[in-house]
Amino acid sequence: MIIFPPKKILVAYDIADASHTAWRHACALAAKCGAAMDVVYVVPWEINDVSLPPSGLTAADLRALRAKIRAVVGLDCKITILQGDPADRILGLARLRRWDLIVVGTHARKGVMRFILGSVAEAVVRGSSVPVLIARGAVRPIRSILAPIKFAAYAEYGFAYAAAAAAVLSARLTALHVTEDPIWRGDPRLWVTKLLKRLPAEVLKAVRPTIKEASGGVVSGILKSKRGHDWIVLVAHGKSLIQDAFLGTTLERVLRSSSIPVLSVPAVGSMPFVMRVSAR
Repeated sequence: MIIFPPKKILVAYDIADASHTAWRHACALAAKCGAAMDVVYVVPWEINDVSLPPSGLTAADLRALRAKIRAVVGLDCKITILQGDPADRILGLARLRRWDLIVVGTHARKGVMRFILGSVAEAVVRGSSVPVLIARGAVRPIRSILAPIKFAAYAEYGFAYAAAAAAVLSARLTALHVTEDPIWRGDPRLWVTKLLKRLPAEVLKAVRPTIKEASGGVVSGILKSKRGHDWIVLVAHGKSLIQDAFLGTTLERVLRSSSIPVLSVPAVGSMPFVMRVSAR
């Protein structure tokens, strides 16, 4: 069953500019959806000559760190401080506490640093069983959502989730199909129209969907089409082990270059026939 909006949001926080951005986006979404928020701060293990974790934080260290975080996030949310690999710890806590959405920022590592250290945001996206919002840019009202789709069963759930989000946030929905073969591309409008017919009538009326087509590279097509939209919603789905190892999935490559938030929806198969959109 597809349920939006989230009622419990976990925000990954590390006192850097990227996590400030994540916090601001999470606050705006929580206010719109009436959601509760908790914060997790992970002290990462340092890379050293013997690859051992650092010594534990003292009680005084923890008090000072908690006070620093509390000064930003206020008194209403629970703060959890952990130590270890940030992505593993965030995912482990999310599985334990069962949040509906994880919000993370992303540090724009590129080249060798990305290859060696990876990206916490990308690792969370790959391992999460719940949607992940990768926050980018200034907070602004969500008036238009871009939902890239492809002819695959797993894509149906992501599209339906995008439609549910658009309905709750009073946003318009654009279904985008990008083909790398301009000669043979099938009939994307027919396929998208079938998807639209599976959505509840009240959702269709609320989101006023439009269909857009583009040709060329999938990632570049999505990024070119994001103008005028406030979120991109994509399914977290691997394609090729070799390609993904070196380049990343389509979603990962989009979120590295996108100037607007990207909402990752885990691939869970085809769209369920039951869909519930919570009242605003």
